[in-house]
Amino acid sequence: MKRGSTVAVFALLVVGVSALPAQATGPVNLIAAATSITPAGVVATQLAGPGNSVAISNNVVVGPTAKPIYFTLAGGVTTTGTSSGTIAIGASVSIATTTAGTITLLGFPIINGAASVTATDVITITVVGSVPGTVFASATIYGQVGTATAPSAASDAAFSLTVPSTATNVAEFAVSEFDAAGIPVFGATAKPIIVTVSAGLIASYDLTSPTAIPNTTYISALPTTPTSHFLLSGVAGLAATSTITFNVNGIVKVYTVHFTGTAAKIVLTPINAVVGVGVASALLPSAAKATGITANTNALEIQEFDSNNNVLVVNPGLITITSSAPGIATAGVIDNAGAHTLGDIAGGVATSTTVVGLSITGLAAGTTTFTATDASAPTATSLPVSIRVSSGLPTSVVITSDSNIYGNGAPGTLTTTLSDAAGRVPAGTYVVFKGQAVASMALSGGLTTLPGAPVAIASTAGSIPTAVGQVIVKADGTYTAGFNAPISDGAVTISATPATAAITVTPVTFTVSSGNSAPEAANEATNADNASSDALAMSSASADAVDLATQNAASAAAAASLVIAALAPEVTNLLNAVIARNALIAKIRKKLKLK
Repeated sequence: MKRGSTVAVFALLVVGVSALPAQATGPVNLIAAATSITPAGVVATQLAGPGNSVAISNNVVVGPTAKPIYFTLAGGVTTTGTSSGTIAIGASVSIATTTAGTITLLGFPIINGAASVTATDVITITVVGSVPGTVFASATIYGQVGTATAPSAASDAAFSLTVPSTATNVAEFAVSEFDAAGIPVFGATAKPIIVTVSAGLIASYDLTSPTAIPNTTYISALPTTPTSHFLLSGVAGLAATSTITFNVNGIVKVYTVHFTGTAAKIVLTPINAVVGVGVASALLPSAAKATGITANTNALEIQEFDSNNNVLVVNPGLITITSSAPGIATAGVIDNAGAHTLGDIAGGVATSTTVVGLSITGLAAGTTTFTATDASAPTATSLPVSIRVSSGLPTSVVITSDSNIYGNGAPGTLTTTLSDAAGRVPAGTYVVFKGQAVASMALSGGLTTLPGAPVAIASTAGSIPTAVGQVIVKADGTYTAGFNAPISDGAVTISATPATAAITVTPVTFTVSSGNSAPEAANEATNADNASSDALAMSSASADAVDLATQNAASAAAAASLVIAALAPEVTNLLNAVIARNALIAKIRKKLKLK
């Protein structure tokens, strides 16, 4: 319905038969006419109040087919206090509408003096406590970045905005007021919309009599339309975080917008610190070339910040990247349009106007540093970032496992590390095996593809494709995948044949043991720990016993020393007596001439 008077916009018009298609059935005989909700007009909604009523008339059908109507009321009574009765041909009855609610009238044609058992007229009267669209009950406040589309609940939920302070009409806000039935309220009966802004400018093109609020930047005003619109702009030179607050009769909504200033800090971050020799676009894998280095693409990230540490939109035309060793590597293209993610990492951070990617062109193996400057802020030079350029030709492939021993079918992890003479290789895809790696015993699952995923490529145009083993490594030069150990005991070796003589492959060997299931291993570890504790206790007890024996021996030795010291004189006298006796015996034998 088009917008008309305050009430007529929302009233359900009742004009003859066609006015109540959802409220009347059969050959309609009755018509409802309001007496006071509007100066004129026939409506099915009435305003509650003393003396207010709706007239129900039996004058729709005229001529010989006209019939008196017997009526019943539910939810109300007539102005004479009855809830049923007869309306003669051409007559009417008044239904009182003193209180808000719903009144239902059923009409039954009277034929040959008896009312029909089937109602042919059903009229519903809605009695409201106030004129629709005049009493405030709720409000919605929505925000939208930019002005291309109308603010909505979806745009409000996603509202996030960082813009230069010089930008205008950066956001639009929509405010609507409603009564309890969801009918818009505006004009003299609406509530003032109060808007305050801590930084920036707010304006509206459809408010009446806006009034400035002391110590704030804007307004208190009445809405003149069902939806009031507001536009936000920045102020040149005013870099700040702005708080925009809407208040409608105590319903408050707060938004935050970051107005940025000039660059005060530029930050260069290595996403891939190791790149390859070549131009980024030429290094990427393609349908015709299965292998390729991805590390050079958006290897570095560029971000700028103002003095309040707000992230800025980077202008590539103002950025200069300097290499300390341009013979090793130079800066390539700047990507701020999401053509690739940073570091060309699948599922990684996409480049944008505030998160800019910088590709690197590698010229020779070696190491260099990069710094970034902004022509608009010459003093805001980034800290140097070190980048190593690799030949991109792996010479070593090492396969390792996360354990030396597994239980039957136990999960594990295999890591394949690719290196050149200087260290790990750049992120990318490399053919390092002749075919796929193999296990000496069948794995039980968990790793559908062993290192060296097979891919068919042709060595020359028109030749028969050859299956080769390629490995896709991350920025740390490794490929990692899970597996499940064999279900049988024994030593397992995972190995592969190198693709060229320049590559050395180091296989991995681990043991599968039925006695090394996780629970048994845990029990063994517990038993070993207990045995260790017992041994330690026994060792301590033995040490104590040794200490005690040592102490007893020392005491006995001391006592013996005392006894020996006491007997020493007696022993000396006894020895002297023995010597004297032996001398006497010698003299006697001499006199007797005994031999």
